[in-house]
Amino acid sequence: MRENRIRTQLAAGKPAVGAALNINSPHLVELAGSLGFDWVFIDCEHGAMSESETEAMIRAAETYGVAPVVRVPANYAHIILRFLDMGAMGIVVPHVDTPEDARKAAAAAKYPPLGERGSNYGTGRNNEYGAGTADALEYYRRSNEETILFALIESQAGVENIDEIVAVDGIDATWLGPADMALSMGLPEQSVVDEALDRVVNTTIAAGKLAAATHPAPTDIAKLQHFHSLGANILATNLLGLLKGAATDWLSNARKIE
Repeated sequence: MRENRIRTQLAAGKPAVGAALNINSPHLVELAGSLGFDWVFIDCEHGAMSESETEAMIRAAETYGVAPVVRVPANYAHIILRFLDMGAMGIVVPHVDTPEDARKAAAAAKYPPLGERGSNYGTGRNNEYGAGTADALEYYRRSNEETILFALIESQAGVENIDEIVAVDGIDATWLGPADMALSMGLPEQSVVDEALDRVVNTTIAAGKLAAATHPAPTDIAKLQHFHSLGANILATNLLGLLKGAATDWLSNARKIE
Protein backbone atom coordinates (compact mmCIF):
# COMPACT_ATOMS: atom_id res chain seq x y z
CA MET A 1 0.00 0.00 0.00
CA ARG A 2 1.55 3.27 -1.12
CA GLU A 3 1.72 6.22 1.24
CA ASN A 4 -0.57 9.11 0.41
CA ARG A 5 1.68 12.16 0.02
CA ILE A 6 -1.17 14.44 1.02
CA ARG A 7 -1.33 12.78 4.42
CA THR A 8 2.47 12.77 4.68
CA GLN A 9 2.60 16.52 4.12
CA LEU A 10 -0.19 17.21 6.57
CA ALA A 11 1.43 14.99 9.22
CA ALA A 12 4.59 17.07 8.84
CA GLY A 13 2.58 20.24 9.50
CA LYS A 14 2.78 21.45 5.89
CA PRO A 15 0.07 22.19 3.35
CA ALA A 16 -0.36 19.64 0.57
CA VAL A 17 -0.14 21.57 -2.69
CA GLY A 18 -1.65 20.15 -5.87
CA ALA A 19 -2.15 20.77 -9.56
CA ALA A 20 -5.55 20.28 -11.19
CA LEU A 21 -6.03 18.84 -14.68
CA ASN A 22 -9.18 18.27 -16.72
CA ILE A 23 -7.49 17.04 -19.91
CA ASN A 24 -5.84 13.72 -20.67
CA SER A 25 -2.09 14.22 -20.27
CA PRO A 26 0.22 11.85 -18.39
CA HIS A 27 3.03 14.17 -19.48
CA LEU A 28 1.55 17.11 -17.59
CA VAL A 29 1.13 14.87 -14.55
CA GLU A 30 4.83 14.03 -14.81
CA LEU A 31 5.63 17.73 -15.20
CA ALA A 32 3.71 18.49 -12.01
CA GLY A 33 5.64 15.77 -10.22
CA SER A 34 8.98 17.00 -11.49
CA LEU A 35 8.13 20.53 -10.32
CA GLY A 36 7.46 19.28 -6.79
CA PHE A 37 3.68 19.23 -6.49
CA ASP A 38 2.42 16.87 -3.77
CA TRP A 39 -0.71 15.70 -5.58
CA VAL A 40 -2.61 15.98 -8.82
CA PHE A 41 -6.34 16.36 -9.34
CA ILE A 42 -7.68 14.37 -12.29
CA ASP A 43 -11.14 15.68 -13.13
CA CYS A 44 -13.25 12.90 -14.64
CA GLU A 45 -16.51 14.75 -14.15
CA HIS A 46 -15.81 17.73 -16.42
CA GLY A 47 -12.78 16.23 -18.14
CA ALA A 48 -12.99 13.93 -21.18
CA MET A 49 -10.60 11.24 -19.95
CA SER A 50 -11.53 7.62 -20.46
CA GLU A 51 -10.90 5.12 -17.70
CA SER A 52 -7.78 3.75 -19.41
CA GLU A 53 -6.46 7.29 -19.95
CA THR A 54 -7.08 8.08 -16.29
CA GLU A 55 -5.17 4.96 -15.29
CA ALA A 56 -2.21 6.16 -17.36
CA MET A 57 -2.31 9.51 -15.54
CA ILE A 58 -2.39 7.69 -12.20
CA ARG A 59 0.68 5.69 -13.24
CA ALA A 60 2.45 8.93 -14.16
CA ALA A 61 1.68 10.34 -10.72
CA GLU A 62 3.02 7.24 -9.02
CA THR A 63 6.31 7.61 -10.91
CA TYR A 64 7.01 10.79 -8.94
CA GLY A 65 5.38 9.75 -5.67
CA VAL A 66 2.56 12.21 -6.31
CA ALA A 67 -0.86 11.37 -4.85
CA PRO A 68 -3.50 10.97 -7.59
CA VAL A 69 -6.92 12.36 -6.66
CA VAL A 70 -9.82 11.65 -9.02
CA ARG A 71 -13.15 13.42 -9.24
CA VAL A 72 -15.59 10.73 -10.28
CA PRO A 73 -18.45 11.61 -12.64
CA ALA A 74 -21.18 10.44 -10.26
CA ASN A 75 -21.83 9.02 -6.80
CA TYR A 76 -22.19 5.37 -7.79
CA ALA A 77 -20.40 2.50 -6.06
CA HIS A 78 -19.29 0.76 -9.26
CA ILE A 79 -17.77 3.97 -10.61
CA ILE A 80 -15.95 4.85 -7.39
CA LEU A 81 -14.64 1.28 -7.11
CA ARG A 82 -13.14 1.29 -10.60
CA PHE A 83 -11.12 4.45 -9.99
CA LEU A 84 -9.93 3.21 -6.60
CA ASP A 85 -8.85 -0.08 -8.14
CA MET A 86 -6.86 1.90 -10.72
CA GLY A 87 -4.84 3.36 -7.86
CA ALA A 88 -6.53 6.64 -6.98
CA MET A 89 -5.53 7.71 -3.46
CA GLY A 90 -8.24 10.31 -3.21
CA ILE A 91 -11.80 10.37 -4.50
CA VAL A 92 -13.84 13.55 -4.93
CA VAL A 93 -17.55 12.76 -5.03
CA PRO A 94 -19.64 15.50 -6.68
CA HIS A 95 -23.01 16.80 -5.53
CA VAL A 96 -22.91 15.68 -1.92
CA ASP A 97 -26.00 17.52 -0.79
CA THR A 98 -27.26 15.36 2.09
CA PRO A 99 -25.89 13.02 4.76
CA GLU A 100 -27.44 10.19 2.73
CA ASP A 101 -25.23 11.16 -0.22
CA ALA A 102 -22.23 11.17 2.11
CA ARG A 103 -23.05 7.75 3.54
CA LYS A 104 -23.48 6.36 0.02
CA ALA A 105 -20.04 7.65 -0.97
CA ALA A 106 -18.38 6.35 2.19
CA ALA A 107 -19.93 2.90 1.70
CA ALA A 108 -18.43 2.75 -1.80
CA ALA A 109 -14.97 4.11 -0.99
CA LYS A 110 -14.11 2.38 2.28
CA TYR A 111 -13.60 -1.26 3.18
CA PRO A 112 -15.52 -2.70 6.15
CA PRO A 113 -16.11 -1.77 8.88
CA LEU A 114 -16.30 1.80 7.53
CA GLY A 115 -17.93 0.87 4.23
CA GLU A 116 -18.79 -1.83 1.76
CA ARG A 117 -16.03 -1.53 -0.83
CA GLY A 118 -15.40 -4.77 -2.71
CA SER A 119 -11.97 -6.38 -2.53
CA ASN A 120 -9.55 -7.01 -5.36
CA TYR A 121 -6.72 -7.80 -2.95
CA GLY A 122 -4.02 -9.85 -4.63
CA THR A 123 -5.20 -9.04 -8.14
CA GLY A 124 -5.18 -5.24 -8.34
CA ARG A 125 -2.54 -2.67 -9.17
CA ASN A 126 -3.81 -0.54 -6.28
CA ASN A 127 -2.37 -3.15 -3.86
CA GLU A 128 0.62 -4.11 -6.02
CA TYR A 129 -1.19 -7.31 -6.95
CA GLY A 130 -0.96 -8.53 -3.39
CA ALA A 131 2.78 -7.98 -3.04
CA GLY A 132 2.56 -4.73 -1.09
CA THR A 133 1.15 -6.12 2.13
CA ALA A 134 1.36 -9.74 3.22
CA ASP A 135 -1.62 -9.39 5.57
CA ALA A 136 -4.87 -8.68 3.71
CA LEU A 137 -6.56 -7.29 6.84
CA GLU A 138 -3.67 -4.89 7.33
CA TYR A 139 -4.04 -3.80 3.72
CA TYR A 140 -7.74 -3.05 4.20
CA ARG A 141 -7.00 -1.03 7.34
CA ARG A 142 -4.23 0.95 5.70
CA SER A 143 -6.23 1.54 2.56
CA ASN A 144 -9.02 3.07 4.61
CA GLU A 145 -6.46 5.31 6.29
CA GLU A 146 -4.56 6.36 3.18
CA THR A 147 -7.54 6.86 0.87
CA ILE A 148 -9.01 10.34 1.27
CA LEU A 149 -12.71 10.65 0.49
CA PHE A 150 -13.76 14.21 -0.34
CA ALA A 151 -17.37 15.36 -0.25
CA LEU A 152 -17.81 18.07 -2.88
CA ILE A 153 -20.11 20.74 -1.45
CA GLU A 154 -21.52 22.64 -4.40
CA SER A 155 -25.10 23.53 -3.58
CA GLN A 156 -27.15 25.48 -1.09
CA ALA A 157 -28.50 22.17 0.24
CA GLY A 158 -24.96 20.94 0.83
CA VAL A 159 -24.17 24.05 2.84
CA GLU A 160 -27.37 23.75 4.86
CA ASN A 161 -26.59 20.10 5.64
CA ILE A 162 -22.86 20.51 6.18
CA ASP A 163 -22.95 19.61 9.91
CA GLU A 164 -24.57 16.25 9.19
CA ILE A 165 -22.40 15.59 6.12
CA VAL A 166 -19.07 16.01 7.90
CA ALA A 167 -20.32 13.85 10.78
CA VAL A 168 -20.53 10.81 8.50
CA ASP A 169 -17.87 8.19 9.24
CA GLY A 170 -15.70 7.64 6.20
CA ILE A 171 -15.95 11.21 4.91
CA ASP A 172 -12.39 12.47 5.37
CA ALA A 173 -12.61 15.94 3.85
CA THR A 174 -14.72 18.53 2.08
CA TRP A 175 -14.09 20.13 -1.29
CA LEU A 176 -15.50 23.51 -2.32
CA GLY A 177 -17.52 24.05 -5.50
CA PRO A 178 -18.24 27.78 -5.57
CA ALA A 179 -19.52 28.12 -9.14
CA ASP A 180 -22.27 25.50 -8.88
CA MET A 181 -22.99 26.68 -5.36
CA ALA A 182 -23.64 30.19 -6.67
CA LEU A 183 -25.88 28.80 -9.41
CA SER A 184 -27.91 26.80 -6.89
CA MET A 185 -28.36 29.96 -4.81
CA GLY A 186 -29.65 31.94 -7.78
CA LEU A 187 -26.40 33.81 -8.42
CA PRO A 188 -26.46 36.08 -5.35
CA GLU A 189 -23.85 38.66 -4.42
CA GLN A 190 -20.39 37.12 -4.16
CA SER A 191 -20.30 37.91 -0.45
CA VAL A 192 -23.19 35.47 0.11
CA VAL A 193 -21.28 32.70 -1.66
CA ASP A 194 -18.10 33.56 0.21
CA GLU A 195 -19.95 33.30 3.53
CA ALA A 196 -21.23 29.86 2.55
CA LEU A 197 -17.75 28.68 1.54
CA ASP A 198 -16.33 29.87 4.86
CA ARG A 199 -19.10 28.05 6.69
CA VAL A 200 -18.21 24.79 4.96
CA VAL A 201 -14.52 25.08 5.83
CA ASN A 202 -15.14 26.19 9.42
CA THR A 203 -17.63 23.38 10.06
CA THR A 204 -15.32 20.82 8.48
CA ILE A 205 -12.36 21.83 10.63
CA ALA A 206 -14.49 21.97 13.78
CA ALA A 207 -15.52 18.36 13.09
CA GLY A 208 -11.88 17.29 12.95
CA LYS A 209 -11.96 16.63 9.20
CA LEU A 210 -9.77 17.94 6.38
CA ALA A 211 -10.70 20.80 4.07
CA ALA A 212 -9.57 21.44 0.50
CA ALA A 213 -9.47 24.77 -1.31
CA THR A 214 -8.73 24.20 -4.98
CA HIS A 215 -10.79 26.79 -6.83
CA PRO A 216 -8.81 30.08 -6.50
CA ALA A 217 -7.20 31.25 -9.73
CA PRO A 218 -3.41 30.98 -10.00
CA THR A 219 -3.12 34.73 -9.48
CA ASP A 220 -5.33 34.78 -6.39
CA ILE A 221 -2.91 33.66 -3.69
CA ALA A 222 -4.70 35.90 -1.20
CA LYS A 223 -7.87 33.83 -1.50
CA LEU A 224 -5.89 30.64 -1.06
CA GLN A 225 -4.26 32.17 2.01
CA HIS A 226 -7.70 33.05 3.36
CA PHE A 227 -8.91 29.45 3.24
CA HIS A 228 -5.63 28.24 4.69
CA SER A 229 -6.12 30.64 7.61
CA LEU A 230 -9.47 28.94 8.26
CA GLY A 231 -7.75 25.56 8.40
CA ALA A 232 -7.82 24.30 4.80
CA ASN A 233 -4.46 22.59 4.27
CA ILE A 234 -5.14 20.83 0.97
CA LEU A 235 -4.56 23.48 -1.67
CA ALA A 236 -4.44 23.52 -5.45
CA THR A 237 -4.98 25.48 -8.63
CA ASN A 238 -5.42 24.64 -12.29
CA LEU A 239 -2.16 23.64 -13.98
CA LEU A 240 -3.29 24.85 -17.40
CA GLY A 241 -4.11 28.20 -15.80
CA LEU A 242 -0.58 28.37 -14.44
CA LEU A 243 0.90 27.53 -17.83
CA LYS A 244 -1.40 29.98 -19.60
CA GLY A 245 -0.38 32.79 -17.24
CA ALA A 246 3.33 32.13 -17.71
CA ALA A 247 2.90 31.81 -21.48
CA THR A 248 0.93 35.05 -21.68
CA ASP A 249 3.60 36.92 -19.74
CA TRP A 250 6.38 35.48 -21.90
CA LEU A 251 4.55 36.26 -25.14
CA SER A 252 3.86 39.81 -24.01
CA ASN A 253 7.54 40.35 -23.22
CA ALA A 254 8.66 38.70 -26.44
CA ARG A 255 6.41 41.01 -28.50
CA LYS A 256 8.26 43.98 -27.00
CA ILE A 257 11.59 42.89 -28.41
CA GLU A 258 12.78 45.28 -31.08
